[in-house]
Amino acid sequence: MVKSSIKAFYNCNNDGSKFSAFGFPDGECTDICIRDLQKFLEVTGRNYFIKKAPVLQRFGGGEIAEVENQYHLVRSVDERVVSPHTVTDQYAPLSLMDVAEEIAPWVQAGWATPDAVFEARNGSLEVLVLRLDAQGEITNGDFYVHYIVIQNPHGSGGKARGKIISFRIVCQNTFAAAVGAASDFLITHRVASGDAEAQQKIMAQRTKDAVEAWKKVQEHIRVLAEKVNVWQGIPLQFSDAKELTNKLLGVKDEEDASQRTLNRRDAILSAFSMPQFGTFGRNAYDWINGVTFVNSSPNAETNKSSKVSAIDRTVRNIDPTGTGFKLEFEAEELLAELVG
Repeated sequence: MVKSSIKAFYNCNNDGSKFSAFGFPDGECTDICIRDLQKFLEVTGRNYFIKKAPVLQRFGGGEIAEVENQYHLVRSVDERVVSPHTVTDQYAPLSLMDVAEEIAPWVQAGWATPDAVFEARNGSLEVLVLRLDAQGEITNGDFYVHYIVIQNPHGSGGKARGKIISFRIVCQNTFAAAVGAASDFLITHRVASGDAEAQQKIMAQRTKDAVEAWKKVQEHIRVLAEKVNVWQGIPLQFSDAKELTNKLLGVKDEEDASQRTLNRRDAILSAFSMPQFGTFGRNAYDWINGVTFVNSSPNAETNKSSKVSAIDRTVRNIDPTGTGFKLEFEAEELLAELVG
């Protein structure tokens, strides 16, 4: 496999400041804010296409032949294989440039800006992030930044998917699961070819999709604000938080629990009351922030000492199959039971 020379890249803010909820340790940052999505992908080296390359087999006599109807997915720019397994001729590759063609109206409308682009799973998953201008106070002086995270898998995981997530500024942790499936949508690629009428229909559909995506963003923020208000209205003592955390991590008997699980529980309980990071040990909101703090915040000691990269941690927190996402989802379910 060809080693990748393409790095993670981040887009600085309009004022030139360099901040992203997804960090910079694993990549570089632009010097000026790039508003155009296709230009951002070009500057960051992601303006390649994904193509199918025949699988070759060497026989005993040294003869090399193509395996029928089996292909690797490779990047046009460096021939790197990005599919975890082979695909058939029915598979239609999708590049980030294809994705950008669909979502460009979101950026052109002025309510989204390119934020970051990176890859995970040995290149088989590309992640494109847009930051939203719809940000600010959720409730009681609590400020968030909101993002659309688009995952583009190669050879596995189906179509490109978008997810709206929220980043709590004071503690630098993300909420990806709490709002639920209402924050999710598919990215469907349509080739703008054919006569002028056909192309016009495709562009009209993209504009319609942009309107629907904006409605999703507004709904996400509304639901998150409602849940935060509910969580803040559920008082919790430390003993209540401990009981919830034990349920979350499956601790029934401390003597039977692993030290790793107990350490994780203690980290969540410590984060339940950390005034410097916006938790005060008072209610359900403090508790779920403790969970997401340990899950995602670079300020958490468990993450500072972890060998997991910032990118891999991001993926496991935003992907519904990831351990971090599942933990946050289960924490929200436990709080939903308290509400009744």
